Amino acid sequence: MRRVPAASPARTPGPATRTAEDDRRQRGQVLVVFAASIFLFVAILAVVIDVSWYWANNLRVQRAADAAALAGVVWLPGAQGSAYTAARDEATKNGYTGGVGGVIVSPQQDSVVNPGGDPRQLDVTVSAPVNTFFMRLFGINQITARRTGKAIYVQPVPMGSPQNYYGVYQDCKVSGSSLACSNLPNATGVGSLASQGFFGAIEGEGSNRSTGDAFAPFYNPRTTPSAQYDRNGYDYQIEVKSSGSNVYLYDPTFCATTSGPGGGHLGAGDHWINSGSVDSVPVSTYYRLYNTNGTTFTHTDDTLVGTSANLFANEFQVDKSAPYATASPAGGGDNNFADGNEPNLADPSLLDCRAGASSNPLEGRFWHNKWWPIASGLPAGVYRLNVTTTDPNSPNANLDQMFENMWSIEVTGGGNPTIYGSGRMVAYANVVSGAQEFFLAQIDRTAGAGKTIEIDLFDAGDVGDKAWVQILDPDGGVYAPATFSFTQDGNGTSPQNQTNQTCLQTYANSSAIAPPAGCPNFTSGGQFFQNSWVKITIPLPTSYGSTGLTPADPGNPTNAPGWWKIRYTVNKGNDTTTWMVSIRGNPVHLIVP
Repeated sequence: MRRVPAASPARTPGPATRTAEDDRRQRGQVLVVFAASIFLFVAILAVVIDVSWYWANNLRVQRAADAAALAGVVWLPGAQGSAYTAARDEATKNGYTGGVGGVIVSPQQDSVVNPGGDPRQLDVTVSAPVNTFFMRLFGINQITARRTGKAIYVQPVPMGSPQNYYGVYQDCKVSGSSLACSNLPNATGVGSLASQGFFGAIEGEGSNRSTGDAFAPFYNPRTTPSAQYDRNGYDYQIEVKSSGSNVYLYDPTFCATTSGPGGGHLGAGDHWINSGSVDSVPVSTYYRLYNTNGTTFTHTDDTLVGTSANLFANEFQVDKSAPYATASPAGGGDNNFADGNEPNLADPSLLDCRAGASSNPLEGRFWHNKWWPIASGLPAGVYRLNVTTTDPNSPNANLDQMFENMWSIEVTGGGNPTIYGSGRMVAYANVVSGAQEFFLAQIDRTAGAGKTIEIDLFDAGDVGDKAWVQILDPDGGVYAPATFSFTQDGNGTSPQNQTNQTCLQTYANSSAIAPPAGCPNFTSGGQFFQNSWVKITIPLPTSYGSTGLTPADPGNPTNAPGWWKIRYTVNKGNDTTTWMVSIRGNPVHLIVP
């Protein structure tokens, strides 16, 4: 009998047995994934390297554009071509030459490319190809880096005048027991010039700076040298808009006159300053007119186009006519030498510089109370008038010359020429009783919005009776007293270092004169700021000028808006004060988006 084998027990299904074929297949898949990962990693690395290289070159291009903008902007707004050339040259120094290797350097004055833009701003765009490394595998051989640098040149703040004349006050004479004052004649001989409230002024090097001129006098006080003495005097910027323009100076000669009722000196106000121990000596004033050739930031390339030379040098003269004369001695600060101090001159008539006393225009005294032409037929451009009491041909200071010379400037010609103090000026305010205003400085919206104004005034308002100063803000189209803070150096007396003020009292006594609204009324203390600097700060909001700025001439709404004013309220007297106005911050700086 055949035996049947017993059935094997059923097996539970399990994992397939791994074979060599399976192992080979799996290794192939891993290799494919690894190869793909390597390719992706290399691609990412290539992108990172190329992007980093592009980013690094973008930084280089940005720096070159910034440097080019800073180098060129100082030539604006007057010399656009020079600005563009300087910008391109600076880009070349930094490795980017326009027209070479695909590089493009494009400087543009902002006002040219943007309607309503700022003519003081320079925009420089630099574009350059950047070679790639790994992107070449994808057909991308180059990427263009393109960046723009923007810089602005905030020039010295224009001061004193938005008009074609500067430092024009009235010609005042004694009439009985009072003054008779009339406007100065126009240099063209037609009509007259409205008073601006002050004369231009400069003091002799031998004077004491405590009389109001902070920079021209050598002494502080007599026998003590002044740390701020600057033999280079003062500069005034003249903008001639059309060819054929002329520049005139009124009463540029020194001609001493007496004081009139109220304490102010007559005529233009020329007078000797008595030291108490040194008598008056012949005095000198020098006027030099330069063409800046568009480079207002440097004087190295200025060209002399007019000069007084020695025409107003070594003057020892007075006005002996009845409206101006006095019997006071020269050493007393006035004119007729009654104390026997006359110079030993063969012709005593040379002491007399009144109008008409000389018929020779080659004599300096001939130009007393007249307009003297320093230059005529000037082409359009920007000019600098420099006024000093130092002989430009001599290194020695005239330390015995103790005097103050007052004068005015007018520019005639088409295109509305302008003249103004450049950053600092000395004003002689022959103040009559009451409130008197004059232009201080121009702060437009572009230059001032969001910035802080600094106003430095030296030896302010010591007029011998109560006096107050208010600063009038043109924002919003209406002049109103500005709110300010002030500090002063250690030379002055109280009040000192105050905030949230709208008025500065500069002289105090027991006079019953009423102060302007909002002004303090100290009754003692005399000269608060004698021989002292006062720094006034006025922060401007970012909205400054957004609703309009009062124009300098209300009758002409397009005439130089943004001119701030000073209001002097006094009972009597005259005052010489040095003014400086600036806007905080580097005058040349980049504009960051």
